[in-house]
Formats: sequence, structure tokens, C-alpha cells
Amino acid sequence: MRFMARIACSLLASLLALTPLASAQAPAAGGATLSVDTGQSSVTYTLVHKFHKVSGVSKQVEGKARILPDGKVQVMVQAPVESFDSGNSNRDAHMKETVGAATHKTVSIKALGEGVMIPTTFPATVEKTFKGELSFHGEKKPIDVPVRIVFESATQAKVTGEFQISLEAFKIERPSLMLVKVDDALKLEVRLIFKS
Repeated sequence: MRFMARIACSLLASLLALTPLASAQAPAAGGATLSVDTGQSSVTYTLVHKFHKVSGVSKQVEGKARILPDGKVQVMVQAPVESFDSGNSNRDAHMKETVGAATHKTVSIKALGEGVMIPTTFPATVEKTFKGELSFHGEKKPIDVPVRIVFESATQAKVTGEFQISLEAFKIERPSLMLVKVDDALKLEVRLIFKS
């Protein structure tokens, strides 16, 4: 269970990075820069074992999204690996050790989206998939991030997304509980607010 928590936290951090991609859509026609509202944003990870399920949340997401006049969006988001909380401090401590939080302190993502247009009426919903690179546990992997963006105004957007990451792909040894390893897939759910 402890190893499960460590892995989940680290992976969750990855998810954090992914979410900002969509929120970049809230800028003005001439281009704009949006920032993650840490007070209203969060990333949650869920790790599954045959006999147990672990979830953790981080509310320390930071990031920027640059919207260009041609509709392209450049995003960079990161979160501290140590910020994920599963509700069990002992389990979280083991998780941090497992994913090498002391060495790989943050999880980040750089992404690019295209065809992002600001609606003329609000609220308005847009669904997009961004292409990005996720940096986690000393590894960098390409990733597609599907997101749902709800424009609440021309300067604020709520971004939600859900996807999975492979622990083995990031060279994280899957922990075992009662001789059974946790699933390789780590589910990530993002709830972010972007503001100018």
C-alpha cells in the first residue's frame, strides 16, 4: 500500500501538468497569457490493486498558458511531487521515497494545442486534445491530453480531463500487496481554473 501511494502521488503530479493545456483557450483574440488559479484547482490520482484502491490530491498546481493570435496555445504546467495527499501520511512518505521525490521534485508538462477560438457567448464548452511531453521520475514521454474546457468568460476557463499513465513506461517498479502487484495504469483526473 505504501508503494502504491508513492507511485500514485508521482503520477498524479503528471496529471497536473496535463490539464493546463485546455485552459489556454480563454485568451483574447490578440493573444493572452493565463495562469492557473491554485486556490481553485486540483489534480487527483487513483491507483488500483486487486484488493485496494488509493487516491491522492494535489492543490499546488502552477502553470501558464500562452494563447497566440493564430489559435495556437503553448502550455507549461508543474506540480511538486510532495504535494499529493492520500489522507495517510505514512503511505505518502513511502510513495515519495519510491518515486525519488528528493531527486525528481516536480512533474511537468509542455504542450501545444491548435484551433483554439474564444466563443462569443458564455458559458461555452469546447473539447480538444493537446499534444505534449510529460516529464516525470526522470523520464520524458509524449502524451495526448483530452480536455473539456468550459469558457465562463473571455478571461476565465474551467478545464477538466481524465486519462491514464503507465507506471512501467516511467520506469517505476509496481509495488506489491499480498504478493499481487498494483495495476500498471494510473488514472489521473484534473480540475483546473485558468484566469488572465
